Amino acid sequence: MKKIIWTALLALLLGACTQNNPTDRFTIKGHLDQLPEGMVKLSSIVDGNPVVIDSVQSKNGEFEFSGKVQSPELYLISFDNQRGRIRVFVVPGEIKISGTLDNYTIEGSEPEALLETFDNSLEKFDNERRTIYGDYKAAQQAGDKEKMKKIEDRFDEIEEEEKSYIIDFAKTNNTSVVAPYVTLRYIYYFDLDDLNEIAGSLSASLDSSEYVTSLEKQIEKMDNVQIGKQAPVFVQNDTVGKPVSIEDFRGKYLLIDFWASWCSPCRAESPNLVAAYHKYKDKGFTILGVSLDRDKQRWLQAIADDKLNWTQVSDLKFWDNEASNLYAVSSIPSNFLLDPKGIIIAKDLRGDDLNDKLKEIFKE
Repeated sequence: MKKIIWTALLALLLGACTQNNPTDRFTIKGHLDQLPEGMVKLSSIVDGNPVVIDSVQSKNGEFEFSGKVQSPELYLISFDNQRGRIRVFVVPGEIKISGTLDNYTIEGSEPEALLETFDNSLEKFDNERRTIYGDYKAAQQAGDKEKMKKIEDRFDEIEEEEKSYIIDFAKTNNTSVVAPYVTLRYIYYFDLDDLNEIAGSLSASLDSSEYVTSLEKQIEKMDNVQIGKQAPVFVQNDTVGKPVSIEDFRGKYLLIDFWASWCSPCRAESPNLVAAYHKYKDKGFTILGVSLDRDKQRWLQAIADDKLNWTQVSDLKFWDNEASNLYAVSSIPSNFLLDPKGIIIAKDLRGDDLNDKLKEIFKE
């Protein structure tokens, strides 16, 4: 979906001639029963965070917003002193919201209707997960490892079924911005081939969508950290504020481990990392921990509790951690194994997989 120069130039010229195009305008009219008077806020989503762009006072349960939108875009409507909020894909034209804050309907937005259909379809996967999770806890308490393994396998199957559904949905609805939006929402499911498949199916009419742009950026990042590629260089401060670069570890096999103190699966993996580190640290292997924490004290406490006696860095920006974004990390734990020249030779090695890889490297 790369834009050629003359197409981009034409779009620029057309945009300059149609800055006041009335077809870009939207109006959101809300009428919610039992809504107390107060401020109602309209927010756009910037880098995954809501940013308030307008606010109005509700009266008799009614509120109204208006503005311009170039292509369908997801907005949030929130209410002072009210816990709920409303998600709506805003499109040019009039959008009506009615009902109550707990049970509302949205009219006038085709992307919103499609997204609701998608969400409803995913409920079957969530419902089955909830059902078998109860069975899993019971088997765990009973010490029934055979049943636990069967349920774990079913969890994996459900994940694959859900992933396949999302890919099929995106390809089937390839003219709607909902396709790239849901792909980004479930980005942690997909590898590079999956994303290229979805992106390649999207209609050229979506090229100006921010969701397509974000998807293309994510694909580029993932392509940069494939096995066989030179690992992107980053610098972050360690626990005492000293800058550390991955280039400082040239000459050793380096495992870049993305984790966080609040991540239970990460903490469960700590003993495996500790064992591998102590077994191979004198043979040319080391670890660089990159934490997605935002609370420094909790980060430091987790390092001490888990005995993670290797270099640890973080910019304390949570999911906005610059190194994790550079490496297209969408879920943790996640890791990358580099050879002494900084080439990525393996990814996401956990448990026995990490130990087996290190045995292979050091020819044990």
